[in-house]
Amino acid sequence: MIKLKILLIYPPFPFGRGMASIMCSPPLALLNLAGTVPEHNVDILDLNVDKSYGIKKMEEKLRKYDLVGITCMSATLRMVVNLCKLAKKIGIPTLVGGFHPTLDPNVIDKQDSIDMIVRGEGEITFKELLSGKPKKEILGLSYRENGKVYHNPERPFIKNLDELPFPRNDLVNRKPYQYLWIPAWNCETSRGCTFTCKFCCVNQFYKRSYRTKTPERVIKELYQIPPKVKLVFFVDDNFTLNKKRVMRICKLLQKTRLNKKFVFVCQARVDDIANNPDMVEEMHKSGFICFFLGFESFKQMALNRMNKGYSLDKVQKCINLCHDNGIMVFGSFIIGNIGETKEETRKTFKLMKDFNLDFIMTMPITPFPGTELTAEAIEKGWVEKDLKWENIKSGESKPIMHTPDLTADDIQELLSESYRSFYNDTKFLIRKYLLKSQFFSNPNFKWTRKFAYKFFKNGITKFVMRLDKIVDEAYLTT
Repeated sequence: MIKLKILLIYPPFPFGRGMASIMCSPPLALLNLAGTVPEHNVDILDLNVDKSYGIKKMEEKLRKYDLVGITCMSATLRMVVNLCKLAKKIGIPTLVGGFHPTLDPNVIDKQDSIDMIVRGEGEITFKELLSGKPKKEILGLSYRENGKVYHNPERPFIKNLDELPFPRNDLVNRKPYQYLWIPAWNCETSRGCTFTCKFCCVNQFYKRSYRTKTPERVIKELYQIPPKVKLVFFVDDNFTLNKKRVMRICKLLQKTRLNKKFVFVCQARVDDIANNPDMVEEMHKSGFICFFLGFESFKQMALNRMNKGYSLDKVQKCINLCHDNGIMVFGSFIIGNIGETKEETRKTFKLMKDFNLDFIMTMPITPFPGTELTAEAIEKGWVEKDLKWENIKSGESKPIMHTPDLTADDIQELLSESYRSFYNDTKFLIRKYLLKSQFFSNPNFKWTRKFAYKFFKNGITKFVMRLDKIVDEAYLTT
């Protein structure tokens, strides 16, 4: 077998500059791929942390490799295509994987700089491709050969996630990665989601399947995390979906005392938290300090239209349970929900503070390929029928569709306003963090003392004081 030199590239994540200053995560999907081919030389280039690459430097970099692989989300397609064009210019084969090529595999037909795409989970497909297996026999692969594009049959989902090799965490420098300015790393314990939110591409990618690693495997992966990391973000789309499994993981975190080595953050559902106070208490004991919750809206009609599947009466209970157990709430919201006016969206901004959220993130409503939202948006003329993602600047958070109640400009204005409303409200911040601070009054928040200096220093100097510039660059610059 010929030992190949492979470069895997992670383009800038389309988070907007504001959130990029609060969190920066290692490219776990690429680390997973690298773990499957130890017989080859793999390098990883994370363009989220290394911003020194212009065209000339990138061309010099690409010349060193036999193959370049790039992970691709819809909002990064433009950069991915440009990277592929550069690679093809110097004769380097190109391979693209991730959400966008899986949900829109015809991208290879439209972009002749893309030689191959991996559809769906990439670990086995990638390994078979590098092993020299004939392309026509590799499930989940689309490829170009003699001027024609071939789409092989789909690859079934990996049944036993425990059989996957460990990610190659040694291939990237741990220092740039942080969450809330705490040295951080990612860990995956499950894949998929069984819910049917109309805007979400995750349930389309995984076809509403849900598979898990065993709690014992999760603990083994935590032992692989680089030294000096203090925070672990469980990147599962819904970490709390299986309560019994969560409780078992928590017991093992306590038994192994990994809850003394790390603090943990996960993504969860509002109703899962509100309905399981015993689980939240156990997660607190196990070192969980923050839940990333997709509230999306504080209007019930909007939640119903998107099939979010929870009722607003759960919100206050969820937040209270978190705070009672010393767990911060990081709320995510969509601006431009169908049926919401400007005034109703601004009511949500007020409720973010009334509900005492700790952090918020807002993103514009976006018609990702393959979703129910996209089909409806095209049918009703809310988005261009032939939307060209390759024309959208990578990393932008600007809206690309309108709604019956909001123009794209309205959504853009509200995105800017959402951050200023929450993070520039001095009275709210003083009351929350100083006068009535749960961080001082609640003993369950004593963990914050360990990170208090770094948290407040960076929160003020790198985010709040730069907020106007951050917002203007992310949302208002044309």
